[in-house]
Amino acid sequence: PGHAPPASAPGAPLPAGSGDVSLDFADTDIRAVVAQILGNMLHVTYTIDPAVQGKATLRTAHDIPASALIPTLQTLLAQNHAALIRSNGLYQVVPADKAAAALATAPGLDGSSVVTLTHVSAAHLAAVLQPYVGKGGKVIAEPDRNALIVEGDPQVRATLLALIRAFDVDALAGQSYALYPATGANARDFATALTQALHAGKAGGVVKVVPLVRIGAVLVIAPSGAAIRAADRVYRTLARQEAATHRAWHVYYLRNSRAGDVAEVLQEAFTPNDVTAQPSASDTTGNTAPGVSAQTLMGSGGLVGNAAGTSGTGTTAGLGAAPGTSSSTASGLGAGLASPAASPAASPASSHAAASNPLLGPLGGSAGGGGDSSGLRIIADPRQNAILVRADASENASVEAMLRKLDIEPLEVEIDATIAEVDLNGALKYGTQFFFKSGGINAVLSTGTTAALNQSFPGFVLAGHGSDGAPLAISALQSVTQVQVLSSPQLLVQNGRTANLLVGNLVPYLSQTSQSTLTTGAPVINSVNYQETGVILQITPHISSDGLVALTVSQQVSNVAPSVTTQGLNSPTFSERAVSSSVVVHDGQTIGLAGLITDNVQRGNSGLPFLKDVPLLGPLFGTQDNSRARQELLVLITPHVVHDATDAAALTSDLEQALPNAANVPAELNGLPMDGSADPQAALRRRLGLH
Repeated sequence: PGHAPPASAPGAPLPAGSGDVSLDFADTDIRAVVAQILGNMLHVTYTIDPAVQGKATLRTAHDIPASALIPTLQTLLAQNHAALIRSNGLYQVVPADKAAAALATAPGLDGSSVVTLTHVSAAHLAAVLQPYVGKGGKVIAEPDRNALIVEGDPQVRATLLALIRAFDVDALAGQSYALYPATGANARDFATALTQALHAGKAGGVVKVVPLVRIGAVLVIAPSGAAIRAADRVYRTLARQEAATHRAWHVYYLRNSRAGDVAEVLQEAFTPNDVTAQPSASDTTGNTAPGVSAQTLMGSGGLVGNAAGTSGTGTTAGLGAAPGTSSSTASGLGAGLASPAASPAASPASSHAAASNPLLGPLGGSAGGGGDSSGLRIIADPRQNAILVRADASENASVEAMLRKLDIEPLEVEIDATIAEVDLNGALKYGTQFFFKSGGINAVLSTGTTAALNQSFPGFVLAGHGSDGAPLAISALQSVTQVQVLSSPQLLVQNGRTANLLVGNLVPYLSQTSQSTLTTGAPVINSVNYQETGVILQITPHISSDGLVALTVSQQVSNVAPSVTTQGLNSPTFSERAVSSSVVVHDGQTIGLAGLITDNVQRGNSGLPFLKDVPLLGPLFGTQDNSRARQELLVLITPHVVHDATDAAALTSDLEQALPNAANVPAELNGLPMDGSADPQAALRRRLGLH
């Protein structure tokens, strides 16, 4: 340690008055600079680490106070990867990598620097610098001493100190400055654009623009407030243009709709050439809420069991012929009904039509169809049920406005369905619909004007509303015949979704048999599939704006044809009856699907062999049992529109009141008495005399 040589050393201070000094170093060894400032000018004790090497160049345009010598020296040392620390009154110049460990025990320079301000307010400058302080840095104002305490590692402190010096220098006396964030752009690019715009106008040449890359900002220095105001106008114009053209990602979490459905609509509207394929309607049937998979309700197999347990031949009569029916003939009231057509494929001109969509507006050219990653992009995130939009400000505003209109709380429909099997005899020999219309309960049948029925609907509508329609019809039928209720489900389905109901069984059948011809004694391989049998009902509600409910109903009844097997395979043959239609009814009005009639004929001849078959004498030696049973399937459907949570709570309350008390078990449901003896061998022991 020691003092540097006097004025003969390079960078000797120039004469100055009032305690101010000027510095002039031109490619001077950093060790000589340290000696000049610490030794000759500040007269303090110091040491220099031998590893500190380098050169420094500095020329002050104006005199600076002696209090600014230490910060100035720290800046020059930072440029040479060195740092200045103080311990017990001794200043130490060490390499920057050694300074981190030394700072822990160096009071006054313990990872911080104290900067006394001369030309600006410490509190004001701290507030200006606070938004631009990155991680690892901190700026604290000391109003009493008008100083700033800068904390952080040497590199962070060096950056903040450089920014402070840019504000608190004599060069800013009489000048104005402004600090602008380079939002959404690189600081250098923004500074270049701002400089070019200012130099093209009257403010050119007098305004200085300094890019601050580390903090992402641009510093503007001008000699007058008018020049700063001109720069401010230019900056705001550039910022608006940048915000308008800069594309960023925006995430919208949906509350009521499925992300895939909404994304497809938005893509069709804004990016018609880049539409992501969504799951087909068949993959989403049965949903009762966004994100819930299809639900199939399995009921008892009573209907299938009755059909499978009969013998002999039979025919079926119903509402219409079902495609693919076998072993049974189908005829009835609605033979002209058409089955639901498949959804038409998109026409080749759809892209052209979408391109001319008026919803696109100015976005048509920038929508970037065909997967252009630089254009507008709309992506669905099914797991989070969110929509991701990459767009500029104008595009994002249009997409968000449409998204908010699409993501509304959907209406739901509670569907009360009653599926019953009615024995046709006596007054019901022509079917339930004829019975109702011929005076059975004609009062409950409403006219076509009040029911708003589709002309092709092959059923009837009951005038009863709420819980009156279906029970009234069932009670009227029970007074004249036997009625067996197969199922009475209550389904809650979202508007536009499809509810599935299956009451029946899955019947296995042998689909094919194969055996290898290349190996002797190869095993026979059988392929077994399962066929749904019973009552299969699909209902899709659509609620109109005036409160009407349009129901698309598809009903199918299939069972195992008795005593009939597929030729060549030991597998059953399935008979099938199906009907589809559409109907529009009021909220709470009951519709009925009827006419699917099963005619089962049984012929039996039992008695003494050969003698029971002798003409005329056969009845003396045997018994002949001929019977015929006709049954009709009746489906009653009542829709209830659920507008909000209040309606849902009311339906839940009605359901709770309608449920019977579980403690009141009917006698027929109690356990049957046990038959037999607790000791079945007791009788045998008594016979053998062992007891």
